[in-house]
Amino acid sequence: MKSYLQEKKLNKIEQNKATKDGLLIGKEIENFAKIGWEEMDKTDLELRLKWYGMFWRPKTPGKFMLRLRVPNGVINAHQLKIVSSIVARYGDSGSCDVTTRQSLQLRGILISDFPEILRRLNKAGIYSIQSGFDNPRNITGNPIAGIDPEEIIDTRDYVKQLNDYLTNNGKGNENFSNLPRKWNTAIAGSKDNFLLHNDLVFLPVKVNNILGFSVWVGGILSSVLNDYAIPLNVWIEDDKICEFTNAVLSLWRDHGERSARPKGRFRLYLNKIGIENFRDLVEERFGKLKTDPGSDFCKIPRSFLGINQQKQKDMFFAGLHIPVGRLSSEDLQDIALLSENYGSGDIRLTEDQNIIITNIPKDKLEEFKKENLLDKFPLNPGDLSAGTVSCTGNTYCNFALTNTKDTALEVSQLLDQELDLDDEIKIHWTGCPNSCGQAYMGAIGLTGKKGRDSEGKIVDAYDICIGGEQGPSNKIGKIHLKKVPKYEIKNTLKQILIENFSAKKKVD
Repeated sequence: MKSYLQEKKLNKIEQNKATKDGLLIGKEIENFAKIGWEEMDKTDLELRLKWYGMFWRPKTPGKFMLRLRVPNGVINAHQLKIVSSIVARYGDSGSCDVTTRQSLQLRGILISDFPEILRRLNKAGIYSIQSGFDNPRNITGNPIAGIDPEEIIDTRDYVKQLNDYLTNNGKGNENFSNLPRKWNTAIAGSKDNFLLHNDLVFLPVKVNNILGFSVWVGGILSSVLNDYAIPLNVWIEDDKICEFTNAVLSLWRDHGERSARPKGRFRLYLNKIGIENFRDLVEERFGKLKTDPGSDFCKIPRSFLGINQQKQKDMFFAGLHIPVGRLSSEDLQDIALLSENYGSGDIRLTEDQNIIITNIPKDKLEEFKKENLLDKFPLNPGDLSAGTVSCTGNTYCNFALTNTKDTALEVSQLLDQELDLDDEIKIHWTGCPNSCGQAYMGAIGLTGKKGRDSEGKIVDAYDICIGGEQGPSNKIGKIHLKKVPKYEIKNTLKQILIENFSAKKKVD
């Protein structure tokens, strides 16, 4: 047992983690493929496979979800074609989702194929190591890093450096393979990169012309608490990002809650000991800390949809709307080809579950705009469709109480036909209180529940919160209505949009 677990009261999950680290099953994956999931140890199947991104789904027994790491959301056309070919193998059972952490999740995966899939992905420079459960998750950054006219730094190198550190260059890092709960890190590149929902956030700030990062900590979206990160009053030089992350992360690893799992998240530990005390503890591990000179990252986030000028002369990027982030094998292939034919093969994933094609020369724009694929993945969708974000929902996830993706897609498209708005409205859907769909960040947020209809029958329903903001007045949404039956959701949202967001009914 690792030293930081000794003499601690451990819940059942923690006991299983302490008995056998999830990284250790790497050498057993070939055998799992041979014996099949039915013969696997139950804890290896349902828990430890997640250390390699492979999720057992009770909703689809034997058909796994595979979560990839896509640092900073940067992927290229060749890599996307590899992903496409993997998904294609499973026909109608195969699909791919763009996630709210700028990564990809593949569905329909068979355990018998897993070793070969890992080999193909790793050869292409894609990894799934430590992408799930109590590990450091995919690191997010500016989706238009390197081409952003407003960027302070190009986040790609910093994200790569930190990702390599946390995962031991994709081999797995046992120093961070047994955390109390999941861990989210983000690095901002521009002042409108809103990332305060992460556990650890680095904001680039120069002091005496020396580049470094102000540090914010404790963002959380969960069934227990929803709140944005708070300043730690720390500034570090840019080459200390890994060392500082280690100090923060190891403190929580060593002292975080491991008895009551709902209390295990980092922000709850932070609240318990206090921000000033935590800063002192970090200083003991890291060394003398410098104070934050002030980090103003409160600009209203830009939309990345449509055709946009890059900082490179006569070069543009195109933001494609991917409805609720769902893609087929054919879609992935088509997007890869589009990026090769018109751009440089460089593709970006956004936290809004959309895709960006970069480096399109000015003289190719008009031809690009005529591509048929843009009918399916429009550059300029309706304001409600553009702002809609959704978790997986109960089609695949056993935690979800409702079918969020299909409902979100249907409702947003119908409301776009019925309402005019002055601007895009963020509407976030999540199927359960775990809030993978980040409901409390949305101007409107919906959380799946079970409710009752007028006859008392149990039906799908949603709690609705309003008022979430990202930007200068950032705040978490507040509950507005509870357990609204699904069949009333469209009209309820319509009324909320008219009363609270100046929506106007369209004139026939």
